[in-house]
Amino acid sequence: MPRLLRLLRSPRLALAALAWLGGYAAAGAWLPWSLPGGGAPPGWAVAAGLDHPFTTWTFLGAVALLFASTLACTWGKRARVAALLRGELPGTAATLPYRAGSDVTAFLRASGFRGDGPVLRRLPAALWGGWLFHVGLLVLIAAIAVQQSFHDGATLQLTEGEVARLDDPGAVFGRDRGPLAPAQPPPLTVSLLSFDPFAHQPGYAPDRLSTLRLERRGGASVEGTVDRARGLRLGGVKVFQAIPVGLAVDLALPDGSIRSVHLATVGAREAAADVRDLSGLPVRLLAETERPLDDAGGTGRVELALLAGDRRYPILPGSPFGFGGGEARVAAVRRWGAFTYSHSPGMSGVFLGFALLLAGSALLALPAGVARLEPGGAARVAGRGTAALLADWAAAGRDA
Repeated sequence: MPRLLRLLRSPRLALAALAWLGGYAAAGAWLPWSLPGGGAPPGWAVAAGLDHPFTTWTFLGAVALLFASTLACTWGKRARVAALLRGELPGTAATLPYRAGSDVTAFLRASGFRGDGPVLRRLPAALWGGWLFHVGLLVLIAAIAVQQSFHDGATLQLTEGEVARLDDPGAVFGRDRGPLAPAQPPPLTVSLLSFDPFAHQPGYAPDRLSTLRLERRGGASVEGTVDRARGLRLGGVKVFQAIPVGLAVDLALPDGSIRSVHLATVGAREAAADVRDLSGLPVRLLAETERPLDDAGGTGRVELALLAGDRRYPILPGSPFGFGGGEARVAAVRRWGAFTYSHSPGMSGVFLGFALLLAGSALLALPAGVARLEPGGAARVAGRGTAALLADWAAAGRDA
């Protein structure tokens, strides 16, 4: 065990783990398929787990190694700080030598040291700064490991009035989950009550703005407004507004149901979607607009068509059209909005870790120390600011 502790406390091991994590994170963030519009990852990347680089065991193993190294460095630090506060100074403590005509006790008190007896302390609480900083690192690393292990997130698309159950087949896409996350998305129902694809809130750039309703099956529900900065949370799952937006065609089917087909943009004035008709055959629904799809003033006239094989069938507004063994009708042409959900159980630990790091860093900036008065008028001092204290003691002797 002592050999293992020495290995884990090695600065080289800690630096190697940090270098590996830094290089891996930089490479993972700039993989072509990790960038917006980068497309699907190749097969070799999926096999290596690089399609989701920050939820692989490779990344989590390096995080675990860094945690073990930090824990080994933290181990025993509390006992060492407590011993220092009791006046048990290490062998590296500096000595303020006796000097005739000078009172080392008065000098130490003037420098901020307080206490009765042979042990004087300056800002004793600040001596815990290093220990608190290391605890913050441990909390942060552990929280990141938990967050990445159990993280679950994906994208969904909704039109106004549409309802999606996240764990239904095909309801979400682009799912990114950690190795310990549930196999299925959370059992959450998301309803889009209102959607403004060109909202312009005062003081902000043009954005999307939606009103959502979240409901757990047989459980609680919540309703609220979301944008790209403010999400809606229910049961540990948070739903945010995403940037993509497009045209959606609502089809009224023979059984009286409405099927919302979300078209993907394929040109400045053209959108399309590959779907299956009522008989299960693949067809393509095409929309061509008078003005650009992203025109805040609207698209103008929309012309719809159904492509089946090499044939094109125009779809007239309000008129039924053949849709594979039955007739359908266009009920509405609207816009769909994209949303993302995220379940990250370790985020509260991440915030706590950062808070402890900041608190530890603030304490480390203070000149804390412990002095022990020695027989014969000398004193030994340990802590931060010792070099400045020695210089002041030497300067006081020259001035005397």
